[in-house]
Amino acid sequence: MKTANNIIIVGGGIGGAATAVALHQAGLEPIVYERTSELREVGAGIALWANATHILKNLGLLSDALRVGYLITNYQFNSQSGKELVNVPVDSFELPVVGIHRAELHQLLWHHVEREKFVLGQTFLGFELEEQKVRAHFSSGLTVEGDALIGADGLRSRVRAALFGDQPPIYRHFKTWRGLTDYVPSKYPPGYIQEFLGRGKGFGFMMLGQGRMYWYAAATAPLAQLNAPIGRKQELETMFQDWFPSVPELITVTDEANILTTDLYDRVPTRPWSKQNITLLGDAAHPMLPTMGQGACTALEDAYVLAKCLKEQADPKVAFQQYESERFPRTKLIVEQSLRAGKMGELDHPVGVAVRNTFMKLMGSTISNSFKSLHAYRA
Repeated sequence: MKTANNIIIVGGGIGGAATAVALHQAGLEPIVYERTSELREVGAGIALWANATHILKNLGLLSDALRVGYLITNYQFNSQSGKELVNVPVDSFELPVVGIHRAELHQLLWHHVEREKFVLGQTFLGFELEEQKVRAHFSSGLTVEGDALIGADGLRSRVRAALFGDQPPIYRHFKTWRGLTDYVPSKYPPGYIQEFLGRGKGFGFMMLGQGRMYWYAAATAPLAQLNAPIGRKQELETMFQDWFPSVPELITVTDEANILTTDLYDRVPTRPWSKQNITLLGDAAHPMLPTMGQGACTALEDAYVLAKCLKEQADPKVAFQQYESERFPRTKLIVEQSLRAGKMGELDHPVGVAVRNTFMKLMGSTISNSFKSLHAYRA
């Protein structure tokens, strides 16, 4: 049987774009079909941990990422008032940890794939399997045929729904806000991700490239809670007014237009991800809470492993089974760890919060080691 050359990728976010780069470098012919009419990522930052910069290095993109990113050296957890609980050095790997704007990582990926390999404004409707081929239908009336199809279309994946039925993701009772500003707090230690943990809410920030500061906040909230009538910014200023000074400072200097908000969801890890010559990747396969910062990182790992499996196996069905077997145990672990970390953040009673903070101080080396084992993985 001939190798699966023509591969349909549904979804052009970070996972889909990385898969296109990895497949192209493996000598295959991917084409990405993206729902939006322009390729753009939202204004937010991400930390690319060593497990992800390893993938960028293998794809030949690490020096580009370092040029537009910022080197991270420490991940520091603090109480609401700024007392250090745990300080995890993250610069002890053979590869750097990089703070980068999502849009810049996205651009970096799709600049390494020919422009005509991205087809925009195409909403996936469904597929048909016929012998060794898969046919994908889009709402524009476009129908395309390929040797395999990869659903990289995010949390509410239409490919996933077409494969396994439309099971909604699970709301985890958290709302998150993300902001971007050029202001750097005077007390910010260069190279740090600083996170502050309070009662049922938390706040963190880190530098990205080009002198920008990215911050994020999370708080327990009922599903689809409306923004306060006073606006996102004023709501946050009220919520975090008595926190460590850098926190309210960052909110105050950020334009309302640069504050995004989303509800947080995941899924219980389950298999299969694949059916014959169709599979899922990234959030379509294993959505997770952002508490471990591994969403984009695991999507990069998926992309690299999937391309390797398709290169090694002539039959995409076999390649996808191999990919799933390799990726499921790791992503299951991270989804579960992310949920546990989220539950720690839900604590609201002052006694529970005090116990958590004391526990974190006592368990500093254990927390540090678990971070290291997570980031030491090399796909």
